[in-house]
Amino acid sequence: MAHAGPSMNARFALLIDVGSTWTKGLAVALDDGALVRRCQHPTTLAQGIMHGAQAVINQLESHLPTGASVEFRAATSSAAGGLRVGAIGLVPDLTGLAAKQASLGAGARVVFSSGYAMADDEIEALYRARIDIILLTGGTDGGNTEVIIQNARRLAQANRLRPMAATVVLAGNKSARDPCLDILREGGFAVVVAGNVLPTINELSVESAQAAIREVFLDRIVEARGIHDLRAWATGGLLPTPRAVLEAAAFLADGPAALGTTVLVDIGGATTDVHSIGGENPPAHLLLRGLREPRVKRTVEGDLGLRVSAAAAADVLGAEMLSSAMGNSREDVIAEAQRRVDQPETLEDDDPFDRAVAIAAVAEALNRHAGFLERSPMARDTWFLVGKDLREARAVIASGGIFAVRPDARELLAQALLRSRGHGRLVPDESATLLIDSDYVMFAVGLLAARHAQAALRLAQHSLHLESSLTLNGTSP
Repeated sequence: MAHAGPSMNARFALLIDVGSTWTKGLAVALDDGALVRRCQHPTTLAQGIMHGAQAVINQLESHLPTGASVEFRAATSSAAGGLRVGAIGLVPDLTGLAAKQASLGAGARVVFSSGYAMADDEIEALYRARIDIILLTGGTDGGNTEVIIQNARRLAQANRLRPMAATVVLAGNKSARDPCLDILREGGFAVVVAGNVLPTINELSVESAQAAIREVFLDRIVEARGIHDLRAWATGGLLPTPRAVLEAAAFLADGPAALGTTVLVDIGGATTDVHSIGGENPPAHLLLRGLREPRVKRTVEGDLGLRVSAAAAADVLGAEMLSSAMGNSREDVIAEAQRRVDQPETLEDDDPFDRAVAIAAVAEALNRHAGFLERSPMARDTWFLVGKDLREARAVIASGGIFAVRPDARELLAQALLRSRGHGRLVPDESATLLIDSDYVMFAVGLLAARHAQAALRLAQHSLHLESSLTLNGTSP
């Protein structure tokens, strides 16, 4: 859907998102943020991703005025579901938390997590998890070095891992860095060194590891799927799609739109991602248990998708529950889920399967993302906060193809939130404003935010139906 016709002298941005099912493209006027043209083409994994991307680029360019100036070209990719991370550390709970936060926005998801010295069955489980990259952590700086060095040796001796996961991000105790580096390289692994994810017992520091994982995603995984040419085309940058959407959420929460604490849910064919900005500080009457959550958080649920992951979603959400919601038999639900896996380009108006799965998947993803309350065993009137408290979120944004095309999108989001509130998780309450990304532009807002903030703001305002009077306090695009 386009907003307006451009003038011949307008400046434009072309923005591409290569998804697991569809490759989308937007032409945006930089002077006013108008969405000039959007188009899509099935993602061409077999032929090479650039084949489908070039078809989208050609369509966008054909609808620009003669002699138009394209000043910004950028792209995102989440094709084939992103990077699979195996996390190894010292303390299991801290390892899992650090790994998930390090994967935040990096196009990655944690599929294996282990603590302490690895046993033989854990090496086998790591292999079966089909990991793309290993995140090796363990020990605070100056603390325990024995476990991380022992785990480095176990990895170096596991010959079958190397062809599958040739890269290790080393992000543990700096006192063990040099011996681990020598062991892993001698064992045939490429190693990327990052800062310790847990430098002290009470401090989670994932930015360095996060950047390392993101670079591996772009250099190894994305290139392996054939979009080297898209990287060259995207002179304004190529990001993992989740990172761009996270940038959009942060821009809307903390930038000129000033939405405050914000939750953004993005459901696609392969995953359902939840991004939250804020909610990290416990209310005064609650005590915090565990590490403080980051202000900016993303979780990705690889078993909650509408196409590539439809069969997994039907299984985890419950075919019986979905059949009740759809008015079909359990067998019909399972068959419909498999049909979408086999034919991911399936598009149907007013699809009851998509509606039922989307409501349940969004609710489940929110529940997994949000925190919960735990009563103290020592004092019955004392409660601990575990995770994020998002009850006071001011805005909940729903993005994804299903929200862009369905006329009942707002009701769908409302039903998902109602369902999630019934499970005891600290999800947004009834006071939150529900916003629908009706033009499906959040990835583009994230790509534009740093370089063309005014255009990003206007594009988001139109898609979310926000008031149009917001400005950037005199900042020019």
